[in-house]
Amino acid sequence: SDPPPSLVCWSTQRCSRAGTSNPNVRQAEMALEPRPALASASGRSSITRGVQFAEGVELDSANSAAGLAAQQLVKSTPLSEDLTRELDRISPQVSAQRRAQIEDALREVLSSCQACCGPADDGAAPTLLPLGSYHLGVMLPNDEVDVLFTAPLSSQPTELCIAVRQELERRGVAKNLTPAGRDGILAAPGFRCEVRGVAMKVIVSQNIPALPPPRDEAIVQNMAGVYNREAMENILMSVPNVELFRSLLRFIRVWAKQRGVYGSFLGFPGGMAWAVCCAKICQMYPGVELSQIAARFFRTLSRWDWRQPVALDSSPAPTTPSAMGGSPDHPGTTPCQMTVLIPVGSGLSATSQVSDTTMKITMKELRRGYKMVQQVEICRAHWTDVYKEAKFFQRHRHYLEFDFMASSEAIFAAWSHWGRQKIQDVLRLFEQMSSNMVTLRPWPEWVAFKDSEWSHCSAVFVGLHLERGPSDASSEGPRRSFDLREPIVKFLEAISQWPEADKHANKFELLIKHVRLSELQTWLENKQRGLTAGAGSGAGTALQGLSSGSAGNSWHVSEEDPRPVQNCSV
Repeated sequence: SDPPPSLVCWSTQRCSRAGTSNPNVRQAEMALEPRPALASASGRSSITRGVQFAEGVELDSANSAAGLAAQQLVKSTPLSEDLTRELDRISPQVSAQRRAQIEDALREVLSSCQACCGPADDGAAPTLLPLGSYHLGVMLPNDEVDVLFTAPLSSQPTELCIAVRQELERRGVAKNLTPAGRDGILAAPGFRCEVRGVAMKVIVSQNIPALPPPRDEAIVQNMAGVYNREAMENILMSVPNVELFRSLLRFIRVWAKQRGVYGSFLGFPGGMAWAVCCAKICQMYPGVELSQIAARFFRTLSRWDWRQPVALDSSPAPTTPSAMGGSPDHPGTTPCQMTVLIPVGSGLSATSQVSDTTMKITMKELRRGYKMVQQVEICRAHWTDVYKEAKFFQRHRHYLEFDFMASSEAIFAAWSHWGRQKIQDVLRLFEQMSSNMVTLRPWPEWVAFKDSEWSHCSAVFVGLHLERGPSDASSEGPRRSFDLREPIVKFLEAISQWPEADKHANKFELLIKHVRLSELQTWLENKQRGLTAGAGSGAGTALQGLSSGSAGNSWHVSEEDPRPVQNCSV
């Protein structure tokens, strides 16, 4: 008798890839176990790729060549049904009421953009296009809305951003207006704001004709937003089943945030990188259902040979050493090992900010995720155990606490935005100066708290682990200590260059503290009870302070005595 359809598809797929040089593809194929028979149907199902917003116009991606091929219909298993219900609970879709609120806010932004520039190059009125999770269809109700405004060639995007921000302020419909800042290699002019309760990031770009494809060393900044949009389109067109891809990406976004490995501002893979990884797994394993694709995601990436980048089948391979990782902000640093290529141009990395430290943390979490999924498959665990929040605040004896504080919401938005751009340098500085003595574990989330002096406060925490020397265990006398002065002072030198510091003198502050685990637990308990975070405790020991150009003291951290000893005055 004829073999099951699943085995026919598998053997055809394997033969077609026999000549590939990617060891990850070969390893994944060899490990793929036979699956139950799958029913197939000709023609691609009608799936809406875009989203409705602003003027209420549906934005659909162009049909891909893959979409013309036959699409397999997969029967859902109890495990997949259970995961689907879990997704509906932890990653709910945007409600109709919230979508209407978003559309109203985007209309206001679009009106302001159109008022500040002339008609589009084709004579039509300029419009807004979705980006990021909004475009991919995985946005959570309270997520920031990313949109692209394509400006006419007659205008300058940077100047247009300033004009639109001033127009929104004049109309009184927006607050917390700040520059968009650099976020990955495709950084473009833009701004962040909150309009009618909707947080959004507006990227301003131009569609300049006759330009060569972007490369790592040659990206036209005014086109970066268009490239970002094109990359999102290519991701959606590359997957065999868009709805399965969206479900997988929704699950991975929750998992990565709960486990503390999501967010480029502290050196972890960002949204683009995780989307490409999910799309790659969907390409490698077409025709499987949700629980199986989730298991293959963790298994494949936890075993990935990072000498080869993660790239979609339609993406060109990197052609230069810089495409294999290094950070454009710090060209002198060692290129990172974890490389995920953006599906546009040639060799553009979505993980240029990933360091050796954050790569090790991410790979550890991927291996843990695979072990937990295996337990789910044999009914010894539940999906909630896979994405259970990491016990970061109970794991370390020492922590660095970065308290960003301001006297108003607008100043805090600008101050924390500047801090977000600079704080990722902390990991780089520690790796350069002390990677053999201290290991950092950053937590890529801002933790809001109350303070007796400042009305708006948030903290960023970094776990510290002091490595023991080969003779520490048997030697007598004081244990190793690490001087925090040099990396902290260098970080303060960078962050103190805030362009708006003089404008907001005596209205903002940064306090860097070393806290012990017991002090952190008291801090968290006070926060949970709605009290001032430092009430009733030592609240840690200040390492450095920055308030309108002032600086405090430097300290040592000792493995034997967690409380630092003052070293010198700066």
